[in-house]
Amino acid sequence: MAYFPHNIPPASSTRPEYWMRRYLLDLQRNPSPIYSAQVEAEDVYVWAATITGPPGTPYEGDVFNLRIIFPPQFPWKPPKVHFRTPIFHPNVSDHGNIFHPMLMPNTWCITTSVAQMLMSLAQMLLHPLVVEGDVVREKVAVMYQEDRARYKELARSFTRIHAMDG
Repeated sequence: MAYFPHNIPPASSTRPEYWMRRYLLDLQRNPSPIYSAQVEAEDVYVWAATITGPPGTPYEGDVFNLRIIFPPQFPWKPPKVHFRTPIFHPNVSDHGNIFHPMLMPNTWCITTSVAQMLMSLAQMLLHPLVVEGDVVREKVAVMYQEDRARYKELARSFTRIHAMDG
């Protein structure tokens, strides 16, 4: 059964369902050409999302699939977000785990919407976070900093193999 905002049970503003319903409605009312998200299946705490690679990047125009898992403590704790589509990026592990300060429990802001989160991840594709300690693939980060042409070449090649054409 597909979930739409009217399928998510109403709840008080202290419950995750309230915020998930609100963010889902926002995504439906204000669709973006850059990202999308919807409830994945029977579990309203699991969403499928997409991000389209930004212009001027090795990911340009290609679509990447992500999974968002909301914890029972949402919005007080951040969701777990990972790339399902393999991607060559210094802030994304081989298994799709994302390092982004916005998604860390100690820096998570409870007012961050799903749309803001997805836009920040799209921006991360445009501007990787390569400060020491902010990367999960050190060699990819070094390549990004020291041999940008090679980085772009490998990222584009990897994207052609794994991502969907937009």
